[in-house]
Amino acid sequence: MTKSLQQIGHARRQFLAQGDMQEGVVNKTIAQSWRRSLKNGISASQPLSTAILNSAELDKKRSKNRLLLTQAKPEITTLYEQIAHSHSVVALTDAEGTILHSQGQHLLTDLAPSELLSPGYSWCEQQRGTNAIGTAIVEKQAVAVQGAEHFVEQLHSFSCYAVPIFGPNQQLLGTLNVSNAFSTQQPHTLALVKMAAQLIENRIFRACHQGPVRLHFHTHSDFVNTQWEGIAVFSRQGELLAINRHGLSLLDLQDIPGDFQSIFAESFTGICNQSQQNVVLNLRQINGEPLHAVLEIEADPSANDRIAAIRTSSAPTGLLVEMTSDDPRIAEVLSQARLVMNQDIPILIQGETGVGKELLASAIHRSSARAHGPLVAVNCAALPEGLIEAELFGYEEGAFTGARQKGSQGKMEQAHGGTLFLDEIGDMPLLLQARLLRVLQERSVTPLGGSKARKLDFAVISATNQKLQEKVASGAFRKDLYYRLNGISLTLPPLRERQDLNALVNHIMAAEGASEIEIHEEVLALFRQHPWPGNIRQLHNVLKTMLALAAGKPLGRQHLPPGFMEELGSITTEQAATAALSAGSIDDITNEAVRLALQHHEGNISAAARELGMSRNRFYRKLKALGLA
Repeated sequence: MTKSLQQIGHARRQFLAQGDMQEGVVNKTIAQSWRRSLKNGISASQPLSTAILNSAELDKKRSKNRLLLTQAKPEITTLYEQIAHSHSVVALTDAEGTILHSQGQHLLTDLAPSELLSPGYSWCEQQRGTNAIGTAIVEKQAVAVQGAEHFVEQLHSFSCYAVPIFGPNQQLLGTLNVSNAFSTQQPHTLALVKMAAQLIENRIFRACHQGPVRLHFHTHSDFVNTQWEGIAVFSRQGELLAINRHGLSLLDLQDIPGDFQSIFAESFTGICNQSQQNVVLNLRQINGEPLHAVLEIEADPSANDRIAAIRTSSAPTGLLVEMTSDDPRIAEVLSQARLVMNQDIPILIQGETGVGKELLASAIHRSSARAHGPLVAVNCAALPEGLIEAELFGYEEGAFTGARQKGSQGKMEQAHGGTLFLDEIGDMPLLLQARLLRVLQERSVTPLGGSKARKLDFAVISATNQKLQEKVASGAFRKDLYYRLNGISLTLPPLRERQDLNALVNHIMAAEGASEIEIHEEVLALFRQHPWPGNIRQLHNVLKTMLALAAGKPLGRQHLPPGFMEELGSITTEQAATAALSAGSIDDITNEAVRLALQHHEGNISAAARELGMSRNRFYRKLKALGLA
């Protein structure tokens, strides 16, 4: 502090006695707050009330601020560990100043009652006078209040630092606060709180905006991919879907512009084409100012519709009646699907990743009497944590802080009149399973924050790559929900067990426009020996990679990705030696395949690892070894 305790104490006593503010002793923010506190009739000498919300009221507050809580807790834990040596309390509040979550409040009970730093206590400035939380909310800026700067004398033993947290629409969500003993104040505490609050804002932004193209940028390249970066989310056509608060500041913008071209001088398509994983691009704003950026592009999910093919002949309309297979198990699945698709029987599609569960679900919907209605797909494993209920059930206006002004229709209501496809149902959190069961039983849904149930009519198709019966036995999946979803189980066999491999290869080659390209019999023989952990999706990616490497020539063994040979595991030493002599060492081939896969999937590590049949961790280790991560 630039002024001593004695100077601040003297200025405070003079202010309370005469209403005059001694210039230059306290900063403008504190001075303004003192004036408001006096105007609001706050007693400077009386101890603060210790009243806190009861558990029901606190639960209601937490429910309304679920998004903030979920995204903030990991950063709060990290911050608390960073400052643990200083015996500090970390608290998260809502936009009204009520503590929603705190850590370490037991450490300062010798300075004040524990209630003052516990969940449910309000630090609204109108009630508590000048304090970091309440004053930060009023000023909408970071505030440090130390010692005698607090309006209420009881708080003079504290140093407190609060930073407001803003949502993706620039609305105030709450504050992050650190409090410690004034005698042990640390000079860098406010900076740490600012960093944590910025990380929380970025987490909330990413949870709310999952667009396919994300631009991370800053005026200085060293700040790209840090908490101080700007983040802009674009559609695949270059339309700007969202931008974070720091991004608007970096671009000196007040409102969200329409598209990429209204911000930058470069072509959106050109930037997307030259983007590589973690490679910093040099961009120019339309006003000529330079920016440094990294572009993240998600793989186009629509491409997987072709990858997960489950039939041998082309069926442009995707109808079950046109689907055939030389594999008896696939033929049986198709036959059963045709029989039950209009019988209001829930369908559970089981099978390993990449066997074609999504395509089968789409074919059932498009062949059913509900084909005129929507097919609404929900990936239960990919929904942002903290937003799952809002995504599934929708919410009313004001249901939680950060909600859209007019509310939002949930996925279940969107499926009315059509089909609800619950993909990766085995990954749905246990607490949410009970509510899903109730909706399926009652065929009605009540949005978050609403009181009126809405009747629904939709068919239900679920899919999972997990063994749900085992999850039921372990208690990780509700038995009653399992039987509600499992009206009939359709199990798609893994590729290694199918009898129509050659027909599948021909179909994929046709889909890639390469029907005339020859495939050596040796390659087909290796295909028949391979375990195919990624199934048809992996087969498609292997063929695409081979076509790229062969450049129009017949597909031979030398064009196989090295991960393929590692998975095969059954090749002889002589065969391995021949492959090494003809196409370089296994390590060299592996390294080149890693580079190609990463480039092919535009930096998407998960997709690239799947293509090579590697685990994500193993693929990432390869990238680190190559200096690419």
